[in-house]
Amino acid sequence: MFGTVVVGVGIAGLARIRDLMNPMPSSPSEHLKLLGFVSRRSFGNINEAKQISLEDALQNKDIHAAFISTENRSHEETIRMFLEAGKHVLVEYPMALSAKAAHELWEMAEQKGNTFILKSVSSLT
Repeated sequence: MFGTVVVGVGIAGLARIRDLMNPMPSSPSEHLKLLGFVSRRSFGNINEAKQISLEDALQNKDIHAAFISTENRSHEETIRMFLEAGKHVLVEYPMALSAKAAHELWEMAEQKGNTFILKSVSSLT
C-alpha cells in the first residue's frame, strides 16, 4: 500500500477523501491508503479519516504522496514542502501562479526523483 494524505478540504479535497476511503474496484486507488488529511481549520475526523498536522504529514515515513487541494495561491509553497520532504505530489490545477514557478517545481520533482502529477478538478467527475 502507498500511504497518502489529502491537503485541503474544500470541494476537491472532500472528493479525494471520499474516493480514497471507498476506491472503485480494480482502480489504482485500491493501492492507496489514506493516512490522514491536513487543513488549517479544525475538523477532527471526516468520514473516519483523521486530521493530522502539516508537520506530521511531511515527516511521516509511511506517507509517500500528497494530494494538494488547497486554494490556488498556496499550491506552490505546499508543493515545495512536500517535494522537499521526498513525497510524490498530485495537485489540482493550477500548480503555480506563474510559468517560472511551475518550471522550478517540475525541475525540483525531477531532481528529487518524485512523481509530480497535475490534475484538473473538472476531470474528477
